[in-house]
Amino acid sequence: MDELELLKKDWKKQEDVLPRLSYKEIYKMILKKSSSIVRWIFIISILEFLLWASLDVVFRLNGMYSKVEKVDMGSFSLIASIVSYGILIYFITRFYINYKKIKATDSAKVLMENIIKTRRTVKQYIWVNISFFALAMVATMSYALIFTETFQNNSVKNQLPVWLVVVVTLLVTSIFIGAIALFYRVIYGIFTRRLKRNYGELKQLEI
Repeated sequence: MDELELLKKDWKKQEDVLPRLSYKEIYKMILKKSSSIVRWIFIISILEFLLWASLDVVFRLNGMYSKVEKVDMGSFSLIASIVSYGILIYFITRFYINYKKIKATDSAKVLMENIIKTRRTVKQYIWVNISFFALAMVATMSYALIFTETFQNNSVKNQLPVWLVVVVTLLVTSIFIGAIALFYRVIYGIFTRRLKRNYGELKQLEI
């Protein structure tokens, strides 16, 4: 049982004893916990951005992008990178705005609304990222099969049937998407559950 729960029980039991904890004091504690959670969501999203950017730099230094250009997918890869960074920057901005709103909240009702909005933003962030990864993998496969002569020539030389390429790509995509979903569920799920608990505490406090 955390400190807030103990204080709430103390507040309920000692209504006729002075000094006692006030509604405002307990609200401030919930506000502090909520703003701390949203701050961590914002920090982790920045770290995630830096991780992908670092991997991007490593791939460029190792010549991975030159190999992509050799199979006629340089432009496609560039567009996918721009879109993925755009998604990350958009949600990082929203997380920051949510953090500032919660930090400046001065009523339990508004705080409850901001908690709901933040949880909704996190869920949108997770689903948009997972959907983008899935679409990017499928689009990459389709583009390679239809538009890239290098890939088609290599497939003919290596005698790789198209159905095998499709099956392997879908299998790899499923594994990759599963890993990404698990990562988001573990990391961001912890914070969204804590926000949900804070929302419940605020609701009880308002009764």
